[in-house]
Order: sequence, then C-alpha cells, then structure tokens
Amino acid sequence: MKLHCLIARPVQLMILIALAATISRSQNNFIVISPGDSPSTILMKAAAVRPSPRQLAWQSLEFIAFAHFGMNTYMDQEWGKGTEDPAMFNPTDFDARQWVRVIKDAGMKMLIITAKHHDGFCLWPSNYTTHSVARSPWKNGKGDVVGELSNACREAGLKFGVYLSPWDRHEPTYGDSPVYNRHFRNQLRELLTNYGDIAEVWFDGANGEGPNGKKQIYDWQSYYKLIRELQPNAIIAVMGPDVRWVGTESGYGRETEWSVVPDIVQNLGSTASGSQQDVVDGGFAPRDLMMDDLGSRPKIMHARTLLWYPAETDVSIRPGWFYHAEQDNLVKSPAKLVDIYCSSVGRNSLLLLNIPPDKRGKISDSDIEALRGMRTILDQTFKTNLAADATILASSDQPGHPAASVTEKSSNRYWIAAEGALSALLEVRMPEVRIFDRLVLQEELRVGQRIESFRLESWDGTHWKTVTHGTTVGYKRLLRFPPVASKRVRLVIDSSRATPTLATFGLYKSPPTVTIEPGGGSFETSTQVQLATETRDASIYYTLDGSQPTFQSLRYSGPIELTRSAQIKAAASYNGELCAEISEAQFTKCFKVQKLSLEKQANVKYSAIGPSILIDGQRGSLDFQDKKWIGFLGDDVVAVLDLGFARDIHSIIAGFLQQQGSWIFLPDEVQFSVSDDGDRWVEVGARKNSLSRTESVVVKDYTCPVKDVRARFVKISAKNIGVCPPWHAGAGEKAWLFVDEIMVE
Repeated sequence: MKLHCLIARPVQLMILIALAATISRSQNNFIVISPGDSPSTILMKAAAVRPSPRQLAWQSLEFIAFAHFGMNTYMDQEWGKGTEDPAMFNPTDFDARQWVRVIKDAGMKMLIITAKHHDGFCLWPSNYTTHSVARSPWKNGKGDVVGELSNACREAGLKFGVYLSPWDRHEPTYGDSPVYNRHFRNQLRELLTNYGDIAEVWFDGANGEGPNGKKQIYDWQSYYKLIRELQPNAIIAVMGPDVRWVGTESGYGRETEWSVVPDIVQNLGSTASGSQQDVVDGGFAPRDLMMDDLGSRPKIMHARTLLWYPAETDVSIRPGWFYHAEQDNLVKSPAKLVDIYCSSVGRNSLLLLNIPPDKRGKISDSDIEALRGMRTILDQTFKTNLAADATILASSDQPGHPAASVTEKSSNRYWIAAEGALSALLEVRMPEVRIFDRLVLQEELRVGQRIESFRLESWDGTHWKTVTHGTTVGYKRLLRFPPVASKRVRLVIDSSRATPTLATFGLYKSPPTVTIEPGGGSFETSTQVQLATETRDASIYYTLDGSQPTFQSLRYSGPIELTRSAQIKAAASYNGELCAEISEAQFTKCFKVQKLSLEKQANVKYSAIGPSILIDGQRGSLDFQDKKWIGFLGDDVVAVLDLGFARDIHSIIAGFLQQQGSWIFLPDEVQFSVSDDGDRWVEVGARKNSLSRTESVVVKDYTCPVKDVRARFVKISAKNIGVCPPWHAGAGEKAWLFVDEIMVE
C-alpha cells in the first residue's frame, strides 16, 4: 500500500533517473570515477557498486568460526619462533566432528583453520617442509588435521576455509623472495587442490624476520592468481581484494560501515589489462584500513575508483588466540558474545569468532557453555518478528517491489521507493499493541548499499516519538533500545545515495532479564536483596553460591534476607523456557570500615572516586578501566582501615589485578598487621607471590586468616614489583599495582 509522501523529491529528478538507468547496466563491484563527474554522479556511481556473487554469498554467512590450533597450543604461547620440536604436537583425543558440531550448534556457517601459523608448522603433511604433522607422534606421523576438518565440515554442511601465514619463521628460504614465493605457492596449491571446496583463504599482513634474519617481499598478485585459478569461488581475506579487516580485534564494528570504499584499486593499468581472472586483483595493493570513516560522502568525492570491499570483524572467545588452560575462567560470557554479535553482524560486517581447541584436540567445556548461552539468547530474541503480520504502508514504491516485501521471507523480494526518491517512509501497523526493543533492517545488496541515515518512530496515541536512529544499513543493521509498547511505528529514511531499498524490516523483543537491587556490596549483619524483571508473568530462579540457576533452583517470591556472604545468580523464565542471560551480584559480609587512609595516593589516571572505592563491597572486574580499581605506578600500597572500635577479627582479604600485557602485576608480597591505637603494629601474616610470565588476566585475593585477634585498626602493605621484568616488553619501566576491595571479616 502507498502512503501519502511527506518527503520532497529532488529538483534534478529526471537527470538522476537517466543517470541511474545508465549506471544500472554496469553490474560490477568496481567502478571508475571520471575527473569531470559531479557530486551527484559520484553518489549514483557509489550506489551502483554492488558485491560480486562470491562476496554476496560470503556476506550471507553472517557468522563464522576461526580455530587457532597448532604448535602454539602445546608450547602455551601465541607466536612461535619456528624452532619448536614437532614431537611436541600430539593431540590425545583429536575430534574434528566435535569441533564442527559445536560450531554448527552455535549458528556459525564456516570454519577457518590455521593450517600454518607464523612458526611454519603445517597441520597437513606438506611435501615442501619437514616441519609438519608428518614428523609428530600424533597418529604415528600419518595424521592430517586439515583433511579431517575439511571432511567433517563437508559432512555437516559447513563451509571450510584456511589460514596460511605468509610469514614463516621456520622456512630457511624465507627472505629470498623469489624462492620463498614459489615455496609459498606450492603449499597454497596443496591446500587448494587436496581438500575439496575452499570457501575462504585468510591472509594477515605479518611480515617479520625469518630464520636467516631477512624479511620477505610477498608476491600477493601471484597468490591471488593461483587462488582464482584453483578455487574461483573462494573469498580472499583480509589482506586480499574481496574482504577487508574491520581494523580492530575487539569484535566491534563501526557505527557507520560502508561496504563501498574509495581507492583500494590504485593501479588502473593493471586493472584494465585484465591480467588477472578478476579485474580488480592486478590493481589491488593490500593494506589495513583502520580509520573511523572509510566511505562517507567526503571520502568518496575525490576518489578515482570505488570498490565493494566489505568488512570482516574478528575476535577471540578468550583473551588469547590459542588455547591456554589458565584462561578457562576468562571465556567471554554469553551476554558479551551477544553484544559482539549485535555490534558486528548488526553493523554491516561478518563476525569471525575464534574458538581455540585445547591440547586434547577438542573445544573446551567452558567455550561450549558460553557458545550455547549465546545461541540461546539469540534464538530467544529473534524467534518471532513482531511485525510479520503487520500492514506496511510506504511513501512510494515501484511495480513488483511493494512495501509488504520487507516482512516476507522470500529472498527475492524487496521494497524500492519511487525512481529518483532520495528519502522515504515506511509505516508499520500491527494488529495490537506489542512490546519490542530490537530493530533489524537489511538492504537489498544486489542493487547496492544506499541508505545514509534513518530513524525509527513509534506512535503514542498523540505524537510520533523517535525510538532510535542510525546511519548505514547494508547487509544488516541491528539496533537495541529500551522496551517500547506500540501498535504503530514508522521507519523514516532521511537520506539515501540513490532510491532507497529495503529487503527486511523486523521488530523483536529480547528475553526478560533480572535486575538485582542493590547490585552487590558489603554488609555487616544482614541485608535485603530484591529481584525483578520487566516482563509480566515471568518467573525468576536464583542461586546464592555462584552456580548457574536452573528450574530446580530457588524460585523468587519476595525479598531475600542475606546473613552471610553470597554470590547471587538469577535468570528469568518465560513461556516455559529459562532465559540464558544471567544476572549476578556479589554480597560480602564484613565489618563496616569507619575510615580508610592511604600512605601514598593513587596515580591520578586510575584513582576512581578515591580510597573509599576499596571498601564499597563492589569488586573490580577484569577490565582495569572500569573505574573500580585504584592504580599505583611503581609505588607500594599501604592502606590503614579504622573499624571504629576493637573487633574480633577472623580474616583479612585484599584483592589485586594482574594483566601483564598492560604492565599490571600482582604484588611481590602482601603483609597484614593489626593495632589497637594505630601507632603500634603487630604483623599477623604475609603472603608472597612468585612472579611468572603469563597472558592470563586474573583477579586474585590475598587472604590472611587470623585466630584470637582483637583490634581496631588493620593495615595492608602490598609491595609493588617495582619495574617490569627483563622478559617483558616494558622491561625496566615502572610496573603498575592495581588494588580493589579490602575486607575484614
């Protein structure tokens, strides 16, 4: 149905229509800007750039898996040196089908394996090196990780990809550029001919020294040519012409993400010659693109070329890319993974999530639990499109592309506004009032990326109110906002590079979550805790010992009276299903501290709200920037607590953070002392720490149990290691000491 158009058409309507008709005849993912092109012509050309068939197929995967596995897994490191003994590689229970099952159950549609990392160790029996599984004890040298994984993926209907590191710290020819390039192509040829269809070939730009101390000049174009010849449907990422790196390994994409990027193709002579199977490859020069703005109007106005070059967003489920046992408690939570999904897939990118198998050759239980929780939250959220049965009205449309297409499940139908319109409006009228807090939009990429800005409004019975707004849409835009109750909403497309199109419009409601009030803290004798959820008719189940709530857990019926320390975890139940998003809070029973003083003040960059943060009962997280930690650069921590009057003390606890990658180390020693008057001190215990190199991020409590001690004052003296150790990147520089939460029980 058509809605009366509230949005004026541009004056140059007929010119733009003629220009659009001309450009539409060019079905390419690459276009040249002529020196005399006007701004409106450049915009139309940008809107006409569209993905190649392989790029479009890749983008529709949405969510894929990386598996970092190899020699580093067994050496407990991230970057190997190439000198490792192949005998160290020996998975005790390798199970390719288990990997694939976990990945598929999580909703991922491809697995990329690190067939060779920088250490040069090959997970297949390469004919061009002895540094491979063929020299390992695993399966008596007859094993082939790549082969087993490719077969398992094929059986399960998953696509399969390979990472092959150009940097090889083991290969002696590395640095002799022509010779090594032939060696690299030989290994690439093995992977591309012996393991069936390869959907993605993943390169990074690491280029360090080889065993001879030389650096290599990579012949990228020859690599691309070989891939196009042997696997023409394979995507080449991320130092390749098909897909780019989003620019961060956090898992978060840009708020404004254009898939059309200027001047990636620079050698127009090579492009025009058609020397490659793909017209773009010869003129492509790989580089990282990390700026916040890649494809806005100002960026493309002075471009010579435009290329469809979409973003891939990579992140690991753990702090490291390879498996480390000490990181089993640092796996990202289901809620964090959902946030990453919404901020990558939901921002016109593809999410590449790394899940590193352990030394057994299996994905660990902690990773599986997080993935299951993430999948449950996503399934519960996006199970029902609340706008599916709505009446859709449009400011305009074209024959064969009605507004109703945006809620249909057909992949071939989409709405398009009237020719020449650069703004438009869709009104969604639902049968009754519904509650929603998620918006999903998708453009029809087969005709390009066009929308520049939009907003969602809801009708409150009197006025239209803005619910949320955004810029680019592209393959998918997912926006989250506080719950809204309405039966009418409208999508206002304020700006578009060409006639706006939309393939999908969806409204969804996330599963109910539980609020815990207060959100944690300390208490002296008892405290009351209340649980609530915004969803009517939802039940709440909770535990007090930090375990995951189930239907067999305590069911909330009223305020919880705590008389001892507890870690509350709570989940809502709705429609017979327990929601996967868990709320939690820590409550600690301890003496109330009347006053706390520090011998030396914290560094001004990490002073939080002041010393009182140390006794508020709220433990700092694994993020040292969460404003709950106090940091000391090179200094010791000496804290004195005044309990107000003499108390019978049973234990003293002080918490510290370790994140060596940020130069934060645990204390060398913590001493605990007590006093009756604050002048004369008696030491009641000490705890030493043995410094060792680790990538683990941990919060560690130093606990001093005491017996038959009565005192008013307590002193904690934590000794900073002083300077970063010789093996650290900051060797000789001052080390950080971070403290939070000091408790006396």
